[in-house]
Amino acid sequence: MAPPLTSFRRTRRRRFQMGSTVGSMILAASQIGASSGFVHPARHRRSLDSQWSRTKDERASYNRRHCPPSRTRSVWAPTARGGLLMIRNVDLPECVIFYGTDSILDCGSCSDDASSSSSTTAASCAARPGVSRLLNECREVGTPALLLTEHQRIDELQQRLSSIQNSEDITEFLEDGALSMRSSLDECVYAPSHPYYDDPDASDFYGLGNHAPSPGFILDAIESISMIPLGFGGSSGFGVKQEGVERRPPLPKHCVVLVSGPDSRPADDDDGIDAEAIAESVGAAIRSNTVSRARCTAGKLAGARVLYLEHMGLGTADAEDLADAIVPGLGSDDDWEVVSLDDIATPGSYWLNPPVSRDEDGNRVNLIALCSAFQDARSTNATTESSSGKARDDAVSTSTKDTPIAAAEDMSEDEMARILADLDAL
Repeated sequence: MAPPLTSFRRTRRRRFQMGSTVGSMILAASQIGASSGFVHPARHRRSLDSQWSRTKDERASYNRRHCPPSRTRSVWAPTARGGLLMIRNVDLPECVIFYGTDSILDCGSCSDDASSSSSTTAASCAARPGVSRLLNECREVGTPALLLTEHQRIDELQQRLSSIQNSEDITEFLEDGALSMRSSLDECVYAPSHPYYDDPDASDFYGLGNHAPSPGFILDAIESISMIPLGFGGSSGFGVKQEGVERRPPLPKHCVVLVSGPDSRPADDDDGIDAEAIAESVGAAIRSNTVSRARCTAGKLAGARVLYLEHMGLGTADAEDLADAIVPGLGSDDDWEVVSLDDIATPGSYWLNPPVSRDEDGNRVNLIALCSAFQDARSTNATTESSSGKARDDAVSTSTKDTPIAAAEDMSEDEMARILADLDAL
């Protein structure tokens, strides 16, 4: 049975009156809130932004009083202005390697690792901008630095560095041990502070004949020095654990190789060997035939990061496929952008994760077999050249010994008569 009409009208009237009452309450609350500082939930975020200059306790109290509980979580969600960030340890480089003297010296038209160490050639060279600043950063944090050369011995290189224009920018780091020099023409030895210095039989060097594109020279140079790694922890030393950390050689994955280019000289001009064929014999891919590309390949095979210094201007790099980053230079103090130790850290401005040893095709390589193959090929070639040189020397000495006899046989009659006249006077 349908309800009477009067009951329907009464129910409808009651609902209308209730809606009017709720609307009046909302209107009154909004008027009261406008006079008392109440903020509508939809606009609470702007109010919080205006209160940003307050202290932490004042902002928390303001949030509890004016923000609904359902909206509080969205207020403190990660935003561009502030929020939760991932905490990750930043590993500074354990060794900075300057591969080739042109990565640390600016010699103009002079070639890198010039065999001539004359004063005229050295006087035209100067330390590149930013080298002294980067070496100073390495010295402050205890990061060792290496200068590698393939065409000069250590004493020749030291004499050359002491004769450049601003030699004090480099020699001061050589004197205090922040910068060390290694030559592929000399045997690698341990530094006095190395834990294996008193036990040279424990050395694990690849030996001579392993310069670029072979990674053996880089790995031997890294093995010959030592450092104390920095502890893991927060900034300003908070929570850093350093107990029990022993001195050890740097890890290749935390080393950065600086290569300057382009250098179009053949990588193995003096050796007379085929690097590509040697690499193929052990299942590796090496197609670098210039000095700058070969050095990048060596750094990549060693498992280190490669920073290419494009000192001849933008667009002149010849190792875009091999280098991890390409920069026009380290930057001077007046430049907007400079390469600092934090930039080449892991993670840094150019990469995020540590590298792994790879060849030019991105494949893993047996480094022991590769370095042994290069060493055997170059030592065999050097023995052959030495034998041929000795044969030439023997031929020259033999011809020199026979020269007086030939001269006596070709003596003229007048000279013979003069000699006989001198004998008759006796």
